[in-house]
Amino acid sequence: MKKLLFILIILGAAVYWGMSQGDDLSRQAKASHGGAIASREIKPAKEEKGVVSEIKETVATLISGMSSTPTAQGTVEKTDRAAPSSVVKEKAEAGTLREKWDDVAHFKEALESRVHREKFVPYDKIPDLLKKGIIATEDRRYYDHGAVDVIGVARALITNSIAGETLEGGSTIAQQTVKNIFLSNERTMTRKAEELALAVQLERNYSKEEILELYLNTIYFGHGAYGVGEASRVYFGKAPKDLDLSQCAMLAGLPQAPSAYDPIAHPQEGAKRMTTVLALMAQEGYITPEQAATAALHLWLK
Repeated sequence: MKKLLFILIILGAAVYWGMSQGDDLSRQAKASHGGAIASREIKPAKEEKGVVSEIKETVATLISGMSSTPTAQGTVEKTDRAAPSSVVKEKAEAGTLREKWDDVAHFKEALESRVHREKFVPYDKIPDLLKKGIIATEDRRYYDHGAVDVIGVARALITNSIAGETLEGGSTIAQQTVKNIFLSNERTMTRKAEELALAVQLERNYSKEEILELYLNTIYFGHGAYGVGEASRVYFGKAPKDLDLSQCAMLAGLPQAPSAYDPIAHPQEGAKRMTTVLALMAQEGYITPEQAATAALHLWLK
């Protein structure tokens, strides 16, 4: 019951913020750059005091209800007649919930403690074509929504159903980023609720450029390479800034299924995926069809 209440609270908060932030982000992005990818600063949305306070109070009540309560006559144990294993399990679950809530309530500190920025490739050193390839492939409405993209989820379902294969994902770049930094790959409602809540906090505390930088420096590209710096060296033996269009497209296609599209282990599948990314980039207007066709011919061997 406690877990269910926690999930409902987090889901409610995530959907509220995810849906409400989209319009503001869209207006800011389009007004500043007309939809093009460029450096800009998007200030976090103002905190809705009433909603956040209510959520904090509710969760605090839940957490306090999970531990022993001191009284005038001493401490009343909530686990009367419970087996020792049940006591341990209940305390472990309470501790886990507290940790999860701390990650949300103190999001920026929690995130920064988990990443290694000294190994990051700075945003302005990452090729623009790679950024565009990632957005075209993973989250084409990146600058038009908040933490959650309901339209993107529906579109991905239709596109993948028609194609008979997974061409697009429904999760936003923000969701993928927090999942990679904070969460496991288990498929549960609890894990999805955490992902949504953390994605909301990511959008509130970081600009779109900062989120994209975090994503590209922490996502898994396959072959043991985490982050664009390692991936560029592993697959091409060069720095990210020296990547050409075909190489950018190759890397942009990997996060969806790194093992399946690994161009070293599976060169044919990797080449096919690269061609798909080039087509998506042309479809979004980031490159011309002629550029896509030319780049698709530049297959390589390590």
